[in-house]
Amino acid sequence: MLNETVKLTLIGLIILLLHVGLTPLIEINGVKPDLLLVFVISIAIRRGSYAGLAAGFTAGLAQDVISLGFLGVMALVKSSVAFWSGKWTEKRDTSLKPVGWFMLITVAAIVQDGAASLFLLQGSSIGLIDYLIFNIVPASLYTGVLGLLWSLAPIGGRKSERLVPVRSKRSAR
Repeated sequence: MLNETVKLTLIGLIILLLHVGLTPLIEINGVKPDLLLVFVISIAIRRGSYAGLAAGFTAGLAQDVISLGFLGVMALVKSSVAFWSGKWTEKRDTSLKPVGWFMLITVAAIVQDGAASLFLLQGSSIGLIDYLIFNIVPASLYTGVLGLLWSLAPIGGRKSERLVPVRSKRSAR
């Protein structure tokens, strides 16, 4: 367990460095993907909602510290999105197919960026609807495509068995 935590922490640090250094290079018309969200959702899917919560909080806090913005906004939003993504997948007995990864990560990115925008756009001249249409939706689709590619990679966790046992209705009695 500790070995796995250290491994995931190192992968998370590498992805944080890639997020900071790589996203400006793969930006398309000002639209950047969220590599940390893909990583956090993959932890929530494979390890469960509470592991996703911890990973989301840690990744969001690191993102807040690096961005020098409002401290805690991305920690709150990423941890919430990861927790609920993990809860949603815990209720299903099957592992997600690549299209499921795309859809889950795209919706999670829209929710994450929409919620963060409520905090970060306070006092801004940019309207929330304009920001949603021109920034959040394209960035979420871009993040979803990277999530789809992540699910196809061996590190993405496309194993047929779940690492978190799903409680059946029979065992809950």
